[in-house]
Amino acid sequence: MNEHDKLFKEIESVKENAIDLIESTFPEHVLAELDLPSMVLDNNSYVDKKLKEYYTDLVYNCKTRKGPELKISLLFEHKSYKPENEYLQLLRYLVNIWSYQEKNREPLTLVIPVIFYHGKEKWETRPFSEFFSGYSESIHDFLPGFRYILADITAYDDDTIQNELFKREFNRALALIFKYIHNEELLLEKLFDIFKELKEYIDNEEEEERIISFIAYIMKLTEITPEKLNDIFSRISHRGGDVIMTTAMKLREEGILEGIEKGIEKGIEKGIERGIERGIEQGKLIDRRETLVRLLKKRFGDAVTTDDIKAIESCEDPDKLKNAIEALMSAQECSEVLSFIR
Repeated sequence: MNEHDKLFKEIESVKENAIDLIESTFPEHVLAELDLPSMVLDNNSYVDKKLKEYYTDLVYNCKTRKGPELKISLLFEHKSYKPENEYLQLLRYLVNIWSYQEKNREPLTLVIPVIFYHGKEKWETRPFSEFFSGYSESIHDFLPGFRYILADITAYDDDTIQNELFKREFNRALALIFKYIHNEELLLEKLFDIFKELKEYIDNEEEEERIISFIAYIMKLTEITPEKLNDIFSRISHRGGDVIMTTAMKLREEGILEGIEKGIEKGIEKGIERGIERGIEQGKLIDRRETLVRLLKKRFGDAVTTDDIKAIESCEDPDKLKNAIEALMSAQECSEVLSFIR
């Protein structure tokens, strides 16, 4: 599970946050059929090995007002770009659920799939039938007919996210951090406003665990220094510096920070920064792979093959990936970019 998945699951496994997300994204006529307070977290994951490349899932069982129980599957799309045909992936996912129910002699339940997306490319939804061109509508009945709900966080401006879309502070923070995680300069500008809404949780040591998860996510996936984070959080709360230090210590315990010992006596200074550089390497590697795939597809379209994507995802050298991304500016062919990683 990558860092995006971990943060999403930690925040949305809190029932109140999940209800807020659902109320913010579901059509009114669907919400009218659901008894959201009855939601119970399903501890199973129905994402198989093949689907793990694209999604992580968080599933809730929910009663309906007039009928049997159904499942709401929150699917976090972690590659940050739209798949060529999301319906094939969703169909596989739905069959996984129904096969599990059949195997365990459980009644088949209706499933509402919700895709949470935060990539740079625009995600345009279209009916599954449009993937089958040239056929008369009179024989479309032989196609699987199902829909999904898209929660595309990049489609909303900041004001809508903060003042209209979500009621829960943690959902607002999650949405804005995901929206700007690929743009460190803008993210750094917005961090104070994002976290000042969570001041009561920063102030309270017993409530700081999810704050630490946000900070750890930022430390792992960006080059924003601990000094800058310390400055921001110290302006929000008298406990700001302590929370940053606690986060650094937690990362150290996870084996991510190796150089923290020399810096810990002076607080969040150069020693911590050197340790974090090692710790964030794996996060950078994943992020650079995703960025390169997304930009290649945007630049060269169908010229990017499945083998090209596999080559990028198997590259273990972040510097090679960085060089390939930089080469995109002047490259005339896809092969010129890929030569940097092969």
